[in-house]
Amino acid sequence: MSEEATGSAEAATETAVESSVDTGSSVDWKNALPDDVKTDPSLADIKDVGGLAKSYIHAQKMVGTDKIALPTENATPEEMNTFYDRLGRPKEYEFTKAELPEGMDYNEDMEKQMKTLMHSAGLTNKQANDLNNGYLKYMSEQFTNQKTADENQKAEWYKTLKTDLGKAFDEQVDLSQRAARELGGDDFLTWLDNTGQGNNPMFVKMFAKVGQMMAEAGAEPGKPQSFEMTPDSARAEIARLQRDPNFMEQYNNKETDGHKEAVKKFGRLFEYAYPDTEVST
Repeated sequence: MSEEATGSAEAATETAVESSVDTGSSVDWKNALPDDVKTDPSLADIKDVGGLAKSYIHAQKMVGTDKIALPTENATPEEMNTFYDRLGRPKEYEFTKAELPEGMDYNEDMEKQMKTLMHSAGLTNKQANDLNNGYLKYMSEQFTNQKTADENQKAEWYKTLKTDLGKAFDEQVDLSQRAARELGGDDFLTWLDNTGQGNNPMFVKMFAKVGQMMAEAGAEPGKPQSFEMTPDSARAEIARLQRDPNFMEQYNNKETDGHKEAVKKFGRLFEYAYPDTEVST
């Protein structure tokens, strides 16, 4: 029988069923079926004989069409590969890479690993691209957020150092860098710069102290043996001099030979101790 004849017969059958069967009847038509058939789950939603006929006609129309059967839980790897290929899995994925923020490198090795996993999972090229770009978007956001946090941290550290070191800021920072280079070499300085730890007040102060000890011990010939003071060290020196009766005599008595030098020394100490305050002597 030709396809046209088959189609006409099926259409006629469907029309006859619709006209002769009371599709609204609630008669339990399944009672006439064998016991092993009436309980089949595929009949659960069929209300009457008319519905059964329509379901049969539809199934006949589907014969010969391009259908993809779902694999079972016990499907072999070969069966799964056939299933994935019929769904549209390509042999090779072609990624359309999302734009990355400045400074963020694209990981080619990660891409290769992801393509292998995606192929094993049976993804289509579109699915693989969507997943890859979604991952890149997430990593880009993380990179940008971390970069912003690092920049904010550096600015906060700089502000702290300027406050703590006062007028000695430039010299103390330079001293810290020289000590770090002497102890760890240029590679260590590069690490400090890349990680941002070179701006960490703890590192700067620590290496500045080390650098001063090295200079005092003659580890760096030609470097000065004394350095500008931090506010804390200047205040400590002021307190020490105020307990020194000889110095205070020179400072308070204009008739002594050391009066001008004592006043000058106190003036410099107060400039370092209170860098944001106008000092009059």
